[in-house]
Amino acid sequence: MFGTLYGSGDVVSTSYAVATIATLALAALALVGLSWTSGRWRVPVALSAIALLAAGFAYLDAGKVWLAQQQMTAAMRYAGWFTVVPLQVAAAFFFARCLGPVGVGVFWRITVAAILLVLTRYLGDAGFFNPTLGVLLSMAFWLYILGEMYFGAMADWVRKGTRPVRLGWFWMRLIMTIGWAIYPVLHFVDVVIGVGQAPAVLVLYNVSDLFNLVTVSMIVLAVAGQESY
Repeated sequence: MFGTLYGSGDVVSTSYAVATIATLALAALALVGLSWTSGRWRVPVALSAIALLAAGFAYLDAGKVWLAQQQMTAAMRYAGWFTVVPLQVAAAFFFARCLGPVGVGVFWRITVAAILLVLTRYLGDAGFFNPTLGVLLSMAFWLYILGEMYFGAMADWVRKGTRPVRLGWFWMRLIMTIGWAIYPVLHFVDVVIGVGQAPAVLVLYNVSDLFNLVTVSMIVLAVAGQESY
């Protein structure tokens, strides 16, 4: 998309370009960060880097589609979410695992919940069942993940960590609580009300995705770097 000229008024194209550059640049930073983090922190940092890379390529592809056709479908966004959301949840698990032996069962439960979070909303959007049911099921899986992060074994071990670890976990949970809450709202506007993939909706999705992914990934990298010195 970077070889195509578009005007400053094309906010959608601009948002895709910014999201692509930001995620790929920060993925490179996270990969470089593997060299200054200790061994126990490398898994969550690597997972964050891979999530950023996947998002960057998804934005790049979606931006090309928008420039070529000036329209978008929800399927393009789900293609990225199916990879990025489980990776973010897995990064949160291994973040907590750095503090203590959190059971592997927690990993499988929250990872499967993250996949189902995306899948149920996608099936609703695709018309396999009622879209409202899809978003309600998706919210149930999201709340389950948050329950594990607030009240489960991960939270128990993080509470025993240093102040940077506790603060990092606090902000990660807050972003995955408040930041992820925008998606059911946008889904309601997009699908239930029937606005569709309008330019304003696309920009809001891009800004929300970028904020939620970048901040969580950079928190993981910052805490990992501080704990290594």
